[in-house]
Amino acid sequence: MGVNLDKYQMSAVKAEERNALIVAAPGSGKTTVIINKVDHLVENKKVPNGNIIVITFTKAAAQNMKNRYEAAFNKNRSPFFGTFHGLFYKILLRSGKNIEIIDGSIVHKIVSNVLMKYFDEINEDKVKEAVNNISLFKTSRVPLSEFKSSLAKEIFIEALEKYEDYKKENNKRDFDDLAIEVLEMLQRDENMLESYRKLFRYVLVDEFQDCDEMQVDFLKLINDGKENSLFAVGDEDQCIYSFRGSKPEYMVSFDKIFKNGKKYYLSVNYRSKMNIVDKSKEIIRFNKERNNKEIHWNREAEGIIKWFNPYNEKMQGESLADIIEKNRSLGTPYEDNAILYRTNIESMTIIEVLAKRKIPFTLLDREYNFFENFICKDLIAYLKLSINQFDLESFIQIINKPFRYISKGNIAYIKNYAKEENPFDILISKEDIPPFQKKKFDDLRKEINYLNKISLSAAISCIITDLGYMEHLKGYAKKLNQSIEDLEDIIEEFKVAAEGSKTIFEFLSHIEEVKQSIEESKKKTKREGVILSTIHGVKGMEFKNVYVINCVEETIPHANSIKDNIEEERRLFYVGVTRAIDNLYLFSPRNRKGQFKEVSRFIIEGKLNDLPVDTFGYEVGNKVAHRTYGVAEIAELDEKDNDKIKLKFGDGTFRSFSLKVLVDNNLIERAE
Repeated sequence: MGVNLDKYQMSAVKAEERNALIVAAPGSGKTTVIINKVDHLVENKKVPNGNIIVITFTKAAAQNMKNRYEAAFNKNRSPFFGTFHGLFYKILLRSGKNIEIIDGSIVHKIVSNVLMKYFDEINEDKVKEAVNNISLFKTSRVPLSEFKSSLAKEIFIEALEKYEDYKKENNKRDFDDLAIEVLEMLQRDENMLESYRKLFRYVLVDEFQDCDEMQVDFLKLINDGKENSLFAVGDEDQCIYSFRGSKPEYMVSFDKIFKNGKKYYLSVNYRSKMNIVDKSKEIIRFNKERNNKEIHWNREAEGIIKWFNPYNEKMQGESLADIIEKNRSLGTPYEDNAILYRTNIESMTIIEVLAKRKIPFTLLDREYNFFENFICKDLIAYLKLSINQFDLESFIQIINKPFRYISKGNIAYIKNYAKEENPFDILISKEDIPPFQKKKFDDLRKEINYLNKISLSAAISCIITDLGYMEHLKGYAKKLNQSIEDLEDIIEEFKVAAEGSKTIFEFLSHIEEVKQSIEESKKKTKREGVILSTIHGVKGMEFKNVYVINCVEETIPHANSIKDNIEEERRLFYVGVTRAIDNLYLFSPRNRKGQFKEVSRFIIEGKLNDLPVDTFGYEVGNKVAHRTYGVAEIAELDEKDNDKIKLKFGDGTFRSFSLKVLVDNNLIERAE
C-alpha cells in the first residue's frame, strides 16, 4: 500500500466481495481508498490495467486521481481514469461511429432563439433552465406527454424540437446522446456486451451518489456478467444534484440493486475539528433516506463555531468582514476563508462590503454579476433615463416594460433618427402617432424625469409600482411559468444594494465599482483572496474558515424545496458545514429582503443557536460609549443568560442590555 491506511480504509481496499459500496464520510480519504484499491488489484490480484476502469464526474477530478495514483505508486502506466461521458465516447468511437459533440454556444443560441420568440428579453438563468429541462427529459426516459417541465409546455416542446432537429441535420450529439446510444447498442448486441464485460472486469466509481438512472443502468448491464466487479465510493449525505437526476436511494439500496453487494464504511473524518464533526452529525441525522453510519473525528482539538443573528444582510456582511480582517491580522491569509451561500444572488451584499473595505475576493462562479440580471438592467435603465433623457439605449430598454404600444417600426425609427434628439421628443413629433398617445408619452417623460427629484429608494419604488414595472414582471412570470416570488427576490436584493447610496448618481457609480471588482476577480488565474461560492460550487473542497450566510427559512432550506425536497436541502447545508477544517461561522439575519425571517430549522436541529453567545471582544472593565446614555464601564458579562451585559454609567446608574442588540444596531462602541 502506498500510504498508511486506517482500519476502515484497509477493510475497504481489501474487500473481496464482487460488489462493494464504500460509504465515505466527509474528509475520510475516499480518493486514497480508490487509488489504493487500484494498486491492490494491479499488484496483488495481478489484474491488467486494461481490465480496470475508474470513473468520476469531472475531467479535472479524473486527471487529479490519475496523477495521485501514478505519483503514490511510482507508475508510468495506469488504467482508464475518466468520466462516464468520456467512457461512452470511447465506446462509440470503437464501434466505428463518427462523434461530434455540439458546442455549448450553439446550444445556448438555439434555446435563446426559441425563448426570444415569446419574450422581448430573456435572462441567462432561464436559458440554463431550458437546457437542463431538455437533459432531464432525455435521461428520464418518460414519454413527452408525462414529462413535467418547469417551462411552459409549448415553449419546452419547441425548444426540444429545434434542438434535436439541429443536431440531426448537422450530425451532432450531446453527452446525454452518448449515454443513450451506448445503452441501446449494448442492449441490442449481446456479443458486444459480452466483449465489454470481459474488458471492464473491475469498475470503480467515485461520487457514486451523483449517478443518474442511465449511468446506474449501464453499471448494472456490465455488472450482470458472472465475473464483473463494482467498487463504488460515495456518500448519500452529500447527494445534492437531484436536479440532474441523482438519487440517494442508489446508495441506500446498493445491496439490492447489485447482486451480493456489501457496504463498507469510512468512518473517520480527518478534515474537520472535533466539534465541527459532532455538530454536522446532529444536523444530518434528521434525514431518513440514508445509511445508518458512525462518523468519528480524528482531530481532538475544538475549532471555533459561532452563530450570529444580525439585524439584516448589511450587518451580516460587516460582521463577517470584521472576522476576516481580524483573522488576517493574526496571520490567516484571505485565501483560507470561504463564504458560502444557497444561491448566487445572495453574494451581492457580501461583494459590496468586501469591495468597500478593499478585501480581495474570488468568485468561483466567474460569470455571475447580480447587476447583469435582466430586472436589474431594466431598473438601472429607468434610473439612467431619469438623469439623461437623451440616453437612447436606456429608452429602448424600458419603453415597453410594461407594454406601451411602441411598435418595432417606431423603435427602429428612433434608432435611425438623423439627429441626436430626446427619444420622447422624436415620438411626440412623429406625425402618425395619435394625439392621445403623444399625451401619454409626454406624461411618461415627466414621470421619469421626476425620479431624479426624489430619494433613491422612492425612485425605485415609483418605477416598480407607479410606472407599472411589477405588472410587467407578473405577465413575464405567467408566460414563462416562473415563480413571481423569485422575481420579487431580485427586486428586494436590488433595493438592499441601493441602501448605501443617497442619489442615483452615487448608486450608478457604486454599480460600476462593483462591476470592476467582479471583473478583477475574473482575471485571477488561481485562488486569490476570500472565496465566494454557492455550496454546490465547493463540493469536494475544504477551507480553514467557512462562513455560511443567510441561514434562515426560505433561503436554506429554499422556499421552493421545503415541501417536496427538504432532505436534499439538509444535505446541502451539511455539505456547507463539512467544508470547514478549523472554524465555522454561521449567520441568520433577522431581516432579509425587507422581511423578518425565522432562523433556519437546520441551525436549530444542530443546536447551533445554543452555542455560547459571542462577546464581540468586549470584557468586564472595558470603557464603552452608549449612543443614548453616554460613557460607561462594563460591570458584568453573562454569556449564558441571553448575552446580558450590565453597564455602570458615570452617575453611578446600572443598566442591563442585550450585547448582541447593542452591537447589531451600532448602539455601542469602545471608548478611549
